[in-house]
Amino acid sequence: MNNKKKQETIAKRQAEQKESLLGHLRRYPIIQVVCEKSEVSRATYYRWRDENPMFAQAADAAMTEGEEMFNDLAEHQLLSLMKDKHWPSIHYWLNKRHPKFNQTKVQVDGQVEVAFTYDQKH
Repeated sequence: MNNKKKQETIAKRQAEQKESLLGHLRRYPIIQVVCEKSEVSRATYYRWRDENPMFAQAADAAMTEGEEMFNDLAEHQLLSLMKDKHWPSIHYWLNKRHPKFNQTKVQVDGQVEVAFTYDQKH
């Protein structure tokens, strides 16, 4: 009887920790930081992922949401730097986004034949 109550207490605490962890993942998509903020070890986080596919899916979705937020923030900062005429930012944007400026890759096709001696082959 006491064991059942203990199990319920543990389950309730874990549910709260999981919810806290998911909330932090939406804001900080870094596992170590989230685990520290939620007072959950990394080993526990990964064990929960292995044991519960629904939790793993929710964690992945929360992490994606957090990453998208940081991507938006980074893009906003980049645009702010571009407005301030920061040349490296402008160059980066054009290099990554504009096909006319994104021609740094060169593809070389062909074959190279080298004659090896018997000793070099073995």
